[in-house]
Amino acid sequence: MGFQKRTPRIEILFTGSELLEGRPNTHQNYLCLKLKNAGFSVIKATTVPDDQAAIALEIKDWSLRSDALIICGGLGPTFDDLSREAVSEALKRPLIYHPEIFKAIKARFSLYRLPIPAENKKQAYLIEGAQMIDNPRGSAPGQALEVPRKGENPQSLFLLPGPFAEMSPLFESVVLPRLRFLYGRNLFSEHLLLHLSGISESAADEKLSSVVGAFNGKAHFTILGLSAQVDFHALIQGKTAQEAQRKMRNLKAEILKKVGPFVFGEGEETLESALGRALLKAKKTLAVAESCTAGGLASRITSVPGSSDYFKGGVIAYSNEVKKDMLGVQPKTLSRFGAVSPECAVEMAEGVRQKMKSSVGISITGIAGPSGGSAKKPVGLVYVGLAGLTPKPFSRRLHLLGDRETVRKRAASCALHFSLQELLLGEK
Repeated sequence: MGFQKRTPRIEILFTGSELLEGRPNTHQNYLCLKLKNAGFSVIKATTVPDDQAAIALEIKDWSLRSDALIICGGLGPTFDDLSREAVSEALKRPLIYHPEIFKAIKARFSLYRLPIPAENKKQAYLIEGAQMIDNPRGSAPGQALEVPRKGENPQSLFLLPGPFAEMSPLFESVVLPRLRFLYGRNLFSEHLLLHLSGISESAADEKLSSVVGAFNGKAHFTILGLSAQVDFHALIQGKTAQEAQRKMRNLKAEILKKVGPFVFGEGEETLESALGRALLKAKKTLAVAESCTAGGLASRITSVPGSSDYFKGGVIAYSNEVKKDMLGVQPKTLSRFGAVSPECAVEMAEGVRQKMKSSVGISITGIAGPSGGSAKKPVGLVYVGLAGLTPKPFSRRLHLLGDRETVRKRAASCALHFSLQELLLGEK
């Protein structure tokens, strides 16, 4: 049976009423990026409630469009776990009980000296023709089955458990290799993800328009503006792995000609990891003083493994008393200019640098909202102070839009960006 030359089409179906009631779907970004990097085209990602008819309808529609469908969730033992039943209904394949699966589930419960509820027996049913995907991290096994079609490789359907810690290992160890075997044997692709800072999404798009135009039909591009950064994706394919790599080298060179000065990293790199790398290279240490972000900046810095090599610590200076007593902000600064001012930001940055005996000090002070703003100092006004990166400490003024949490997150991102920018300038 010949393999397809077109880009394989994949769909993802998320089940769970809670996903339609405000809970974030963290699985979608993970799966879409993994599939895209492997050269597959995700043509649809859908979320449906815990409703058997709704799930079955999506499965029936999928069979007309795509090569594979990945279903996440609905494999638990409770009344609202309905993915098995929906697939059985849509494909007209019965559910078959496998006593050996239930025996394994009981053995798992006995390890923790827990009684097994009778309802867990539901998890021992497989759709006719399906292969069980062992789930070492949970009681719900996954399932994989094929749907024959004329003249092409069979369609594939995968059922994966909902919890991320269970879903992701099964996806990477079983689903992705199976997709590559069935649909990607002659598919060689290279993916590039560049992170830019110091430039807006629209400005980056304008600079890259000639590259996108020149490679139209030869590569796929996406651009996304985030907090204080822009992500630019490029995907290119070749008849061999070597050809795909050569094409990507040429494409990357053209991209860097346009936006190279704004690129701070690629792939899994983040602003905080790039800053850490720059600090280590410059042999500098860092301390932070935070008011409106209340530890958000320090949390991001310390999320990087090995950050203890350059991060000294931080002070959450929410009150003016802490700003004065812990950071040495002058009382006259607060009385004359206020806590949200460039003067206060500079003194906070220099104060924490001296307090922690670090090379660099970063401070953030602002009005995150929703209250506390005024005509002169509106909600979203933020000052970032930097000390130790230039001969004299200085501050940057920001007016950030969004709700309270958005302002706080964007303020931390901007502080990371400004610090990284100064460190990179210092290298030149």
